[in-house]
Amino acid sequence: METLVLVFAKTPVLGTVKSRLAEHLGEEKALWVYQQLLVKTEGVLQQIFSKVVVFYAGKSPTEFSGCFKDFSKKPQQGLDLGERMANAFAWGFAQGYPKVVGIGTDLWDLDQGCLEGALSALDATDVVLGPANDGGYYLIGMNEFHPELFRNKSWSGPEVLRDTLRDLQTKRVALLAEKSDIDSYKDLVSHPALLTRLNQYFDEGKN
Repeated sequence: METLVLVFAKTPVLGTVKSRLAEHLGEEKALWVYQQLLVKTEGVLQQIFSKVVVFYAGKSPTEFSGCFKDFSKKPQQGLDLGERMANAFAWGFAQGYPKVVGIGTDLWDLDQGCLEGALSALDATDVVLGPANDGGYYLIGMNEFHPELFRNKSWSGPEVLRDTLRDLQTKRVALLAEKSDIDSYKDLVSHPALLTRLNQYFDEGKN
């Protein structure tokens, strides 16, 4: 049976996405950056052979404005990020998928090899994690449901990866290369080509 990739995304609505980035750039530019991340993520997902389901938070999925149009969409369910991810993974395994990988939409460095490498790693390990340089992770995958990984975590804090690995001391774990989500202006500056495109777009009157 084919494998499953879960995408956790917010609908791209002005004033509701990239709040830390908006503090520096303003809400309109922060929304533009987020939309570019969605397009980049979709482009990578189109290259893989897994089933893709987008679990969204926010307003109607029609707000994606054509992005992710080829993927099924389901509303996130839960009081915090951990509960929402746990419910999505539980749903995926209930459908019978042998491997389930979850990603967000904040990673400009996401590529086909990253996702295929994560899925391949699950042939020999129980869980695969993509460490983020802020102490969290940008990817989590498993070949059976481990609900404890989504409990008792400070999801906005710098110790999510450490605490997750502590839960996995008796499991076989694969770690991917560390990457950086784009959450703040400092993160954006580390991707100068994207920053240049942003400035050009707004300097030229969004044409």
